[in-house]
Amino acid sequence: MKSLVLATFVALAIGKSANKSLLPLSIPPSELWYEELPPNSRVHVLTQSSREGADGQWSTFVVEVGTPPQAVRLLPGTSANAGTTTWVVREQGCTLQNPQLSSTACASSRGGLFKSNDSTSWSTQSLSNSGVFELTTEYAESYLGLDGVGAYGFDTLSLGLNTGLPTSSRALIGGLSTNNYWIGSLGLSRWPFNFSNFDDPQPSLLTTLFNHSQIPSLSWAYTAGAAYRNSYGSLTLGGYDTSRHGLNTSSFPFGPDQAKDLLVTLSSITYDTFGSIPLLTQDIDILVDSMVTHLWLPTTVCHAFEQAFNLTWNETLELYVLDDSTHEQLLAQKPTFNFTITDGNDSGNAVDISLPYAAFDLSITQPYVEMEQRHFPLKRAHNDSQFTLGRVFLQEAYIIADYGRRNFSIAQALFPGRGVSQQLVSVYPPGFDLEAPRRKPSAGIIAGIVVGGVTLLAIVCGLGSWLYIRKRRQRGRKRTAVSGPFTIPSFTSNEKTSSPGQGAPLWDNGSKAMRELQSFANHAPQAGNNTYRMSELEAPVRVHEIDGRSHPVVELEAPLR
Repeated sequence: MKSLVLATFVALAIGKSANKSLLPLSIPPSELWYEELPPNSRVHVLTQSSREGADGQWSTFVVEVGTPPQAVRLLPGTSANAGTTTWVVREQGCTLQNPQLSSTACASSRGGLFKSNDSTSWSTQSLSNSGVFELTTEYAESYLGLDGVGAYGFDTLSLGLNTGLPTSSRALIGGLSTNNYWIGSLGLSRWPFNFSNFDDPQPSLLTTLFNHSQIPSLSWAYTAGAAYRNSYGSLTLGGYDTSRHGLNTSSFPFGPDQAKDLLVTLSSITYDTFGSIPLLTQDIDILVDSMVTHLWLPTTVCHAFEQAFNLTWNETLELYVLDDSTHEQLLAQKPTFNFTITDGNDSGNAVDISLPYAAFDLSITQPYVEMEQRHFPLKRAHNDSQFTLGRVFLQEAYIIADYGRRNFSIAQALFPGRGVSQQLVSVYPPGFDLEAPRRKPSAGIIAGIVVGGVTLLAIVCGLGSWLYIRKRRQRGRKRTAVSGPFTIPSFTSNEKTSSPGQGAPLWDNGSKAMRELQSFANHAPQAGNNTYRMSELEAPVRVHEIDGRSHPVVELEAPLR
């Protein structure tokens, strides 16, 4: 019996050692930029071209959804709530929401459209209300007016385009039509998605990959890329890419509110013009969220930007639209903005992220404006629930989120040339022996241990069965020798009718289950104005830095195909 236990332990140890060679997944960018403005031209109408986005030049990532596969281009979603599922733009996102746009231009600008009716593997079975629910934007994006409705269902999801990356045969997909999210989203959250109750949580993409041993840990790393540097975005699951990660970096604990886990303290905003005064001097807690484009800052800070750079707020569009004169002045001045990020304590834990003016030199077009215009991606926040560092910030910042250690790091992003190879580093779950040998045993050794263990198990089971039968026979002979009849005493059964127990929900911090809507026809693509209550997690405040060392992986299930 001791030998059997030892053999089992050795087999498990080999499995863990083999898992330590698991590498992170790097999702390749689509390498398709938003069309540049022609030289000396200020505005033009959206045309039929390979243009992505309606408020900037963004680097997307390709996935394939459905059977046969339909390729769509998505933006990574770092939001804890909204990032629990994959969002794709439906046909209605162009035909119903934007009939004024050409169908080809609209589809290309939105990253491609998903047609669920053309997929033989699309299923809404077991979903109430035909799968129509409000988007999970409560506690974060909904505070900015970015809500809507999704048509949810299950379908196949493949990462990349003919890349050999994992495929999920039953991924939860949310179909969008609202203009609040012009391009779909590849959710990076680890948290499950709940429909009308918490009895059937749907695991996120990140959790599914981890549970099937496709990535070393529940972690990801992302930078949005920068068109002005001709450098695409970088997305890594289960680790990070040191070729995109600068040396100036700091780690921060997740925020106390699960829906706002990437919460930091913004301590100052300065720029490099001689004699300039700081644009922000008072600490504010602010959320880093890639599902939002703009920087949402206090009104006083926006006024400081207005005075320093001659910006004019358009009340109708709620945008800082730039005329030719202001734009030329900014191009001549070329200010570089410095954002100082801290943990909110006097610990000295801080990082400076620098953004050139080129990161703010964006264009916005239909359907938000009639003619394409330059704009400065800054928004006036009416209260502290709206403070957000959107995708503009992530053009120059590289962020690594580690759910196992409940922390994340922010660094200045690097922009290597096209010929520079990736340098992927795995992030492993905490608690593993980092010094354990990592050499993968040969197939012969593994087979020998397995065969030996099975053989030993058969011998032990056979011996146990023989001893058990022999003992029963001896006891039977003793009972036969006793004279006299036996009376079996009567008894009353107290057995209760069994009922299945209800497990604890995976998201049990007070978050709200999804609310059903009746149909798209009867409701506009916005969520209700209900007030939600945020709950705090009992999480440690200790900061753990993510480094280049390997961390262990736990033994997991069979991989996805």
